[in-house]
Amino acid sequence: MNIELNGPNYKPQSDVIEYICIFFHGWGSNGDDLIELSPILSKYFPKMLFLAPHAPETCDMNPVGRQWFNIMDREGGIDGPISGIEDYIKKIKIDYNIKNEKIFLFGFSQGAMMALHYGLREAEKYAGILAFSGSLVSPSRLGEIKNKTPILLVHGKMDEVVPFDEMQKASEKLKEFDLNVETFPIPTVGHCIDNSGIEMAIKFMKKNCN
Repeated sequence: MNIELNGPNYKPQSDVIEYICIFFHGWGSNGDDLIELSPILSKYFPKMLFLAPHAPETCDMNPVGRQWFNIMDREGGIDGPISGIEDYIKKIKIDYNIKNEKIFLFGFSQGAMMALHYGLREAEKYAGILAFSGSLVSPSRLGEIKNKTPILLVHGKMDEVVPFDEMQKASEKLKEFDLNVETFPIPTVGHCIDNSGIEMAIKFMKKNCN
């Protein structure tokens, strides 16, 4: 039985919603974390609604946080939240009368893994997938890809949690499937989202607002 996803939102400055950005937080965190990026991004996208669902599971090693799947079983666990995410986004699309092509998936760390895994397996492509400090889970299953959503991979070279070379590995594998992949390495950054990463995200989103 699926757990119904919910979490904070940040409403657009405009009364009209033309785009939606869905945040997927990292392991041990929750939706209240990445939603804090919304006031910054909203200045550039006044007609964008920001949503940040909490992951469905209590974090194994941090009971006050949430997780999308058990980090000790990435291969076996990453499919677990898919149906819940599908239901969540299906409801959003109905509520706001919006299509995938107007929705960005923005993930950090485990949330980046989730955004890539889920987003590329939908029948219709999204406006874009922004994956910060993540990696590509189950690269051997990339034959399951169903769309050509543009992708931005951002990673700090000093990342102490998810190795930096995971970005290049993911980029090379995804490009084998003729996907449009941009990479943005940040030399002095660890496992976090810094101002230069946010600036790159804004450029990417502007370019892919159809």
